[in-house]
This record gives sequence, structure tokens and C-alpha cells, in this order.
Amino acid sequence: MDDGFTIHPKVYDFLKFIALAVLPAVATLVIGLGVTVNWSAAPAVAGVITLVDTFLGTILGKSSKNYKQQQPEVFGDLVVTQDREGTPIDIRMVGHKENPVFVDNSQFLVNVRREQKL
Repeated sequence: MDDGFTIHPKVYDFLKFIALAVLPAVATLVIGLGVTVNWSAAPAVAGVITLVDTFLGTILGKSSKNYKQQQPEVFGDLVVTQDREGTPIDIRMVGHKENPVFVDNSQFLVNVRREQKL
């Protein structure tokens, strides 16, 4: 059951940068300049920017939670060691979980790392 939305990873990364770096910096700049040039609307403008930032952070958090729930669980790393020509010479599983229980015909996800033997 899909109980929410997810944001495409590239859009998510962009919005996360905006929410974590750009908007707080802009709000700080507005407050600093407002004090410097005696701009009476600066606190209100900075407040609106902060509210938008908080809203964006909440949406990103929900999207992240939904995305993680949709992803299969990772059980470990499959490490393939290759010689200089790229021929596999050793394959081993480095597990993050000891003795995971699998149901017949189940699927699981592993990260594949390639190591080169010199």
C-alpha cells in the first residue's frame, strides 16, 4: 500500500540543498541587512523564509521516510575481486546481518563492490 509520495532523488537532493543551505542563509542575510539599513520589514520577510524552509523540510522528511520504506532491505555486500584483466578471482559476501531468514523464492538486495588485485 502506498501511503505517501516520494520525490525523485535528483529533485530531492536539490531541494535538500535549498532547505539546508540556501534558505537559512537568505533568512540570515535579510535579518543582517535589515538591521544594517534599518529595514522594518526584515523580520517579517525572514520569518516567511523560515516558514517556507520549515515546510520544505517537513515535506522532504516525509518523502525520505516513504522512500526508505519502499526500498528493499540490504543484507550485505557482495565483494568481487578481479585480476588486472577484469577476471573474477574471488567472490565473498560481507554481511551486515548474521543469518538472515529468507522465504522460498524471496529476493534480497546486496551492494556489489569491485576490488582489483594488483
